[in-house]
Amino acid sequence: MEQLLKLANQRPNFFTDILNSINDAIYITDKNGVTLWVNHISEVITQVPREKLIGRNVRDLEKERVFSPSVTRLAAEANSNVSTVQEVKDGRKFIATGHLVKDEKGEVIAIVAHCRDITEVVKTSSKLRDTEELLEKYSQELRKLKIPLHTTDLPPKKELILHPSTEDLIGKIAKVDTTALITGETGTGKSATAERIHLLSKRYNAPFIQINCASMPEQLLESELFGYKKGAFTGAHTSGKQGLIQAAEGGTLFLDEIGELPTHLQAKLLHFLQTKTYLPIGAREYVQANVRIIAATNRNLEKMTEETSFRSDLYYRLHILAINLPPLRERKEVIEDLAFYFLDTYNQKYNVNKRMTSRALDIFQSYHWPGNIRELENLMERLVILCDQTINEKDLPQKMMENQYMPDYMKQADQHNSMPELLESIERNMILEALKKEKSTRKAAQQLGVTQSLLMRRVRKYAIDI
Repeated sequence: MEQLLKLANQRPNFFTDILNSINDAIYITDKNGVTLWVNHISEVITQVPREKLIGRNVRDLEKERVFSPSVTRLAAEANSNVSTVQEVKDGRKFIATGHLVKDEKGEVIAIVAHCRDITEVVKTSSKLRDTEELLEKYSQELRKLKIPLHTTDLPPKKELILHPSTEDLIGKIAKVDTTALITGETGTGKSATAERIHLLSKRYNAPFIQINCASMPEQLLESELFGYKKGAFTGAHTSGKQGLIQAAEGGTLFLDEIGELPTHLQAKLLHFLQTKTYLPIGAREYVQANVRIIAATNRNLEKMTEETSFRSDLYYRLHILAINLPPLRERKEVIEDLAFYFLDTYNQKYNVNKRMTSRALDIFQSYHWPGNIRELENLMERLVILCDQTINEKDLPQKMMENQYMPDYMKQADQHNSMPELLESIERNMILEALKKEKSTRKAAQQLGVTQSLLMRRVRKYAIDI
C-alpha cells in the first residue's frame, strides 16, 4: 500500500491512468447524479467528449438517449448498488453496475458506474436461441416424415384435410406440453389430429394411447383411466391393474368424446391436470405421471358448462389450446381431391382400376357429408368393392340423389338435434359465405344486413378464422 501511495505521489495522474487503461467504462458522479469524471472508454461508448459529459446530470443525458436507462439514477433511487442492461445511441448493450460510495457516517458521497460491452454476448445468445429454434423446426420436419402414411381418419396428403392455418396451429401446439382440446363434428379427423400433434412433439418416441370416453360404463372407465390396486373391489385382478395414464408415461393420452366423461371423473381428471398426480382405485397414495392430455369432442362444452353437465374449471383447463376442425361441407374445394385419393387408395388395396364419372363427382361435390371425411372414405371403399368398372350416379346411395333437390338448410337438418342448433348452423354458414365473398368484415356485415360489431360477436361465437 505504501508503495502504491508513493507511486501516486510521484505521478499525479497515476490513478486516472489506471482507470483510463481499463477496457470498461468508468463513470463517476456525485450523489445527485452530476458527472464528476469519466474514463476514456466512457467517451468512446457514449460518443460524447469528456468535457461535454462532466458537469451534466445523468438524468438529462438519459433523456437525450446518451444511455438508457441510467444505472447511476437507478442506484441513487434505490439507495443501493444496482445492476442492469444499459443501451447507448448506436444500439450497443452493456451490463452496467452502479456502486454507492459512502463516507464514515454511511452517507452517499459519490456513485461509480462500471459498464462492460455485452453486445456480442447478446448477439451470440440470440444466435443460439435462433439455432435452437431452427433445430427444433428441422427436428419437427423430420418427425413429420416419420409419421405413418395412413392413420385412422386422415389420408397421408394432409394438405387435403387441414387448412394451412390449422396445420400451422398444430405445429405450434406440438412444441409445448399444454393440454389441448380438439373440437369438430364426427369424422372430421379429431383422433388423427391428436396423433399428429403427438408425433410432431418431443414425446413422439413415447406411447400415444387413446380411449373413447363414451365407449364403456362409468365404473369400468375409471379403472381403465386410473388403474386399481389389488383387492380394490369384488372381481378385481389379484395383482391390480395399471391405468392408461400409467401406460402413457412420457407420452400422450388422448381422451376422445370428453363430453361424455362422468362428473366425478371430471374432478379426478382436473386434479391430474393441475398436479400431475392421480389416485388409483383402492390406493392410499397419489401416483405421479408425466403424461400430456389431449381431449376431443363433437359437443358444445361451453354450453354444457352453462347447463352444469360439464365442469367449467375443467373446460377452461382443457381450452387453453383449442383447435376447431371444420366440417367437410365447409371445405368443398377438397372433396374432389379426397374422392380421387380414396379411389386410388382402394383401387390399389383391392387390385382393381375403377373410375368415376363426372356426374357422380358432381353429386359428391353437392352432398353435405354429415359423416365428413370418414363417411366419404367408407363410401368410396364400398363403391370400389361393389361397382362395375365405372362408378356412376346410379351406384350412389339414394340419400345422395335426394340431396340434389333439397334446399341447403334442409341438407343440414339431419345433423342437428334441435331447431336452435340448426339455426346456429345456418347462421354460421351464411357468415362464412359472406366472408368468402367480401374482403372486409364491414362489407360482409353490409351484405348480411347486420352491424359490424354484431358480425364480430358471431365470428367469435362460432370460432371462425378471418
